[in-house]
Amino acid sequence: MLSHWLTQLSDRNPQFLREIKGRVKRRNMLVTLALSLVTQLLIVGYNWRRLGSAYAETSESNMMWRSWWFDIFNTTTWIALLLLLFLGSYLLVGDIAKEERRGTLAFVRLSPESAQSVLLGKLLGVPILLYAAIALAIPLHFWAAINAGLSLWTIANVYALVATSCSFVYAFATFHALGWGAKAQISYILPIPCFIYFLLWLFSFYGRYFNLHENVPQDSVFIASFEPCFFFNFLLVTFALLSFGLWSGCIHRFHLPPLRR
Repeated sequence: MLSHWLTQLSDRNPQFLREIKGRVKRRNMLVTLALSLVTQLLIVGYNWRRLGSAYAETSESNMMWRSWWFDIFNTTTWIALLLLLFLGSYLLVGDIAKEERRGTLAFVRLSPESAQSVLLGKLLGVPILLYAAIALAIPLHFWAAINAGLSLWTIANVYALVATSCSFVYAFATFHALGWGAKAQISYILPIPCFIYFLLWLFSFYGRYFNLHENVPQDSVFIASFEPCFFFNFLLVTFALLSFGLWSGCIHRFHLPPLRR
């Protein structure tokens, strides 16, 4: 069954299969699993300690439990976003620059595989272990959101915003790497993920600040930090459009020689 699945994957996207074979090893998967689980335990343990002297009240206060679950959801969200934006773009830039130095990307360009297929295979395959680590944290993240009182619509919108922001940063990183070739470096694009991360943090902070001054019930203030609004939808659409534009540029750029050699 596994061989049949791999054959189908090879037919649909050979580049993705090559990336998986090069990265998904037993040792790598065990390390990824361990790091993800340890990080989740640290997040839960850290937020549990923050209850401190208020622990006795948690058995009587529903608001205290909701706040605690939201802290876990919030912490997990920002750590996952940090890893996806910075580590993901670092892996993509480093992989494309390494292939340009070795000359292997030139052979891939000569293959009958389309530029869209190759680039999609890299976007999905190069950070595959990072995606696996984040996926292992989704059950805790989702359960914490439900217990914090967030609606399924709000959770879906948070995931959509994370996905579109990462798509934009990854497309930008890929476009940069294809343009600079072997000389591509993560330091050149570092301001972009920094700006995106700060922008999303600012949105969350002012969402909470605004509701604190609008006499919203105290037990709902932290939930309002992630509620969809005009600015939320604006970011979602903007990131999606920018991602599409950069992705089109990457496909066009793929078969051209690097600007910097």
